Amino acid sequence: MRHHAEKKPQRLKRKELVMGVLYHFSEIFESSDAESIWDIAIPVEDLCTHLKDRFGVEYSSNQWVYTQLRRYEDEIGARLFEKKARRDVNTFRVSLHREMLEFIQKQHLYVPQKIKAARGAYDKILSTIPAPQDTSTGASSRDISVLLGAGSTVYHLASIFIDHQHSTDRTFSLHTHNAGILPMLLGQHVDHRKLSVVTAGGVLDPVTRTILGDPEKSFTRKSFDFIVQGTSQVWGEDLFIESRQEQRIKRAILNDFEGCKILVLTKHEFQDHPMPGVEPYGKISDYEYVIVPRSIQDHPPKKHDRCFEESLGKLEPEIMNWNYCILKVKKDHEKNRETAAGTGLHEKT
Repeated sequence: MRHHAEKKPQRLKRKELVMGVLYHFSEIFESSDAESIWDIAIPVEDLCTHLKDRFGVEYSSNQWVYTQLRRYEDEIGARLFEKKARRDVNTFRVSLHREMLEFIQKQHLYVPQKIKAARGAYDKILSTIPAPQDTSTGASSRDISVLLGAGSTVYHLASIFIDHQHSTDRTFSLHTHNAGILPMLLGQHVDHRKLSVVTAGGVLDPVTRTILGDPEKSFTRKSFDFIVQGTSQVWGEDLFIESRQEQRIKRAILNDFEGCKILVLTKHEFQDHPMPGVEPYGKISDYEYVIVPRSIQDHPPKKHDRCFEESLGKLEPEIMNWNYCILKVKKDHEKNRETAAGTGLHEKT
C-alpha cells in the first residue's frame, strides 16, 4: 500500500500570511533590546525564512510577499506596514506603520500577548461561581452576565468565548458597546442559546469601533457578574485613552456600574509619562483584578516592563499560569494594613 506524504500548501491565505508576519514582529521585539516594536525593521528575506520555518511554505519572490501585505491592507482599509528601501530593490526591510490609532490597526498589534491576557480573563470568569440572583435560581443554572468593553484585547476574549461555547455547561449573556466584536458574535456558528448578545444603544464611531451613547441609558442594566475592559495607557496608577467619548463611558462604567471589574493589559500600556493633553478617566484601584501575559522565556527588560514592575506594590499575585498572571488589586485598606504591619503598627479593632 502506497503512503502519500501530507501535501503542504504552496501559498498561505493572505490573512494567515499577515498574521504570521505580525507574530514574528512580536517574537523579535520581545527577544530584542528595542524599546518599541516600531523600532523593529525585518529584512524581507528573513520574513520569507520565518514563513517557511513556521508554515512549511516557501516564497521565492520577496516583492510578492510584500504585495500580499499591501493587498491585505486594502481589504481592511488601514495601513499596517511600511517598506524601508535598501540598495537592492529586492532586499528591502519591513517595519510596522507608526500611526496605529484605529481599532482595526490596534487589533493587529501584540496579538500573542493579547490572546494570553484574554485567556486569563476567560479562565477567571469560568472559575468564579457567581452568587445566585435570588433564592429560587441557583448560580449554576443562570446566565453569567459579562460586560465586554471597548478595545482589541476584548476582541480576543470574545473569540475565546465563541471557541469554547460548547466546552462548558455555563451560558453567558454578553453585553457590549464594542462594535468591533459584533460581526463574529453574530456569526452563524455561534449558538446564541449559549452566548446571548446584548448591544448598547448609540452612534457608531468607525475609528474606535465603539457604539457611543449615554452610558446611563445605552446599557440595559448597570449590574453584571463581570466587567472586562482594556485601556490605551497606564502611568503610575492612572488610566488613559485617546477618545474623549470613550473616556466618559469608561469613567461611568468604573464609577456607576457594579460587578467584578477586570483590566486586561499586554504590559505595553505602562509608560513613564502621562498621555499628552489627556486627563485620566480612572485608576488601577477602580478594578478588582489586572490580567497580563506571562513569558517563560528570559528577555531583556524594557521600559514598559520596568514601569509595570513599579506598579506591583498595588497588585497581589493570585494565579501564575504559564501564559498569564492574574493579579488582585490591593485596595487602600489592604495597603494600609500592610504598611502598619511593616512598621509594627496595627489598626485598632
